Amino acid sequence: MRYNVITAKHMEDTSLGVVNWPSMVNKGLITQVNEKLTEGWRPQGGIQRTLDDDGDVLLLQAIVLKTCDCDPLPCPDPEHEQ
Repeated sequence: MRYNVITAKHMEDTSLGVVNWPSMVNKGLITQVNEKLTEGWRPQGGIQRTLDDDGDVLLLQAIVLKTCDCDPLPCPDPEHEQ
């Protein structure tokens, strides 16, 4: 199991304002998470909103990637009484 946190300053993509390069954008959290979803990552919990060192909004999303066929939690022994 792998764990990562995606950070962004905006939910939506924002244009960098370059006239000749309309495809140049600052990727928002939604785009970054969607890109990771196509790679097999899955969100873990919800979005966290906090402030960075400059007092600007910072959005975070935890994601996990299952890297093996193993169960991440141990299964109880059915013959063992609880």
